Amino acid sequence: MKAIQIAASGGPEVLDYADVTTPSPGDGEVLVRALAIGVGRPDVLFRTGAYRWRPPLPAIPGAEMSGTIEALGRGVEGLRIGERVLVYRFVGGCYAEKVVASASDVTALPDNVDADDAVSIPNYQVAYALLNVAARGIESKAVYVNGAAGGIGSAIIQLCRLNRVMVIAGASSDGKCAFAQAQGADYTINYARDNAVARVLELTGGRGADLILDHIAGKDFTDNLDMLAPLGLIVSFNALGGLPEKDLFKEMRAHLPRSPAVRCFTMHSFDHDPAARARVAQATLDLFAAGKVKPPVFARLNLSEARRAHEMLDARQALGKIILKP
Repeated sequence: MKAIQIAASGGPEVLDYADVTTPSPGDGEVLVRALAIGVGRPDVLFRTGAYRWRPPLPAIPGAEMSGTIEALGRGVEGLRIGERVLVYRFVGGCYAEKVVASASDVTALPDNVDADDAVSIPNYQVAYALLNVAARGIESKAVYVNGAAGGIGSAIIQLCRLNRVMVIAGASSDGKCAFAQAQGADYTINYARDNAVARVLELTGGRGADLILDHIAGKDFTDNLDMLAPLGLIVSFNALGGLPEKDLFKEMRAHLPRSPAVRCFTMHSFDHDPAARARVAQATLDLFAAGKVKPPVFARLNLSEARRAHEMLDARQALGKIILKP
């Protein structure tokens, strides 16, 4: 079968379209033939060697795939050959025509969920977990999303819209702001041009955002504290821009009258709590089945064009999901 394989960390050029042996399912595993393969930021971390859960090289990237089950290993129950499923694997392997996955990493898809839409379900799972698990206990009247034009950002916006929560989207260009607005953002801020802190305070009547969701971080991450409402929460779910220059705890103490909170979050928080992960997955799947959310698609490319897909990611061109088709 054909797959995208990497033998060394690096840029998009390390993604090789290669012939590999078709795997066979072992006990508790299923073999899935791909219909659509999702491309996302974690794949870049996988490619560059920054992803701590990457298996030894050579390895196949890709955390999400929709497809049909071709074979069942011994002991698999509740799934059947020919059934359409979503495969969600943190350890990669989905940039391929077929993948073997543990039955626990496979979710049956309702008939009315499109295969291309399905590969965005993991983005909505992260968004749902951020809003309902990581931010538990926070009554969010206003949410600020930093870097809101990505797959998770657009999912957050759509979920906030469903719950009638005011969402302010921050992005690095007018085009990305327009994209965020199309997803349902109440307000947008081009933080490459405008002062995000001043604008958030203006939009919230000086109170600030109850919840700030940030996957960029960077040297100015602590500026988030200046636009946080009393007893508000900042959730950092990645650090694509690097770490803050200022001492975070010192800056939190400087904002003590607001009693600020900061949490770092990853979906790996659920690695030892499969029941909690299953609840998030089911709640998200229900939204797709009910037609309450619709993931934006930026591009559909052939599996052989994985390098081009990663070039788009590296250039931060993607507004919506990039999908590889086998």
